[in-house]
Amino acid sequence: MKILLAEYSACAGLEGLTMEGRAMLNTLRRSFEATGCRVFVPADFGDSLLELAKKCDCFLLIAPDAWLGQYTAAVEKYCINLGCSSRVARLCADKRDTTEALLHNSIPAPRLVHEKGIKCVVKPRYGCGSDGIFVAPGPVEREGYISTEYIEGEHLSVSLVGGKTMLPLALNRQYIDIVEEKGAAYFKYDGNDVNIGHPAEGEIIDVAKRAGDMLGWGLFGVDIVNGDRPYVVDVNPRATTAVLGLVRVLDSNLADLILKARFGALPEKVNATGHFSFTKADLERLS
Repeated sequence: MKILLAEYSACAGLEGLTMEGRAMLNTLRRSFEATGCRVFVPADFGDSLLELAKKCDCFLLIAPDAWLGQYTAAVEKYCINLGCSSRVARLCADKRDTTEALLHNSIPAPRLVHEKGIKCVVKPRYGCGSDGIFVAPGPVEREGYISTEYIEGEHLSVSLVGGKTMLPLALNRQYIDIVEEKGAAYFKYDGNDVNIGHPAEGEIIDVAKRAGDMLGWGLFGVDIVNGDRPYVVDVNPRATTAVLGLVRVLDSNLADLILKARFGALPEKVNATGHFSFTKADLERLS
């Protein structure tokens, strides 16, 4: 099987994320090649992407949320999508619409705030990772941003793969630093501890699975803040950097699970051994 595999920052040179993207791209490439697939990586996200799509059987894209939908829609015309659909990617790119969808489906999420005097997390309506997210003493009325209620708790994520069924792969701890910049406290992501134990693991994974039902198929991640209960703070309709740890702790080949999600049946569970911790400083070694 011929697989088109493309990660935007590595293929197009997105400033500041190239190392992270290259590490994910190479990790997934090795995983697909271990299944016997032939992997093709485009030179760019323009003509090269579409020309390779015409020659491949399937594709898996990783791109900033704001652009993932449009690129996925373009490539879906030529080969089979192993990731989330372009419709889902567009929904998840809009943090306001995603929040409203979660709450509408009774999935706990920080509510959108407009009243003064309520501590908020302010984030770009269309954003990627923790970029541009900061804490404010009240909602900020700024074009292109939303304000959600601040939840005190642990920063976690759940990695899942979805098909006819939803398969949790690992519960992870996110390394989030709070950095003072320009008079505000900004969130900065600095890596993961993949496959941790947690006393509320069952409840956290259940909430993540319910959020995952919005996405359909593919490999994706759900970001959680675990406070008085688990709250979904972001839904990532694509592979995340947690794949760097998943391939090291799972007893199953990650690409094989992605293919089974699309073409066959996922196992009821996968086994994971130990945990794998990394920071951004480790990305060059892991790529």
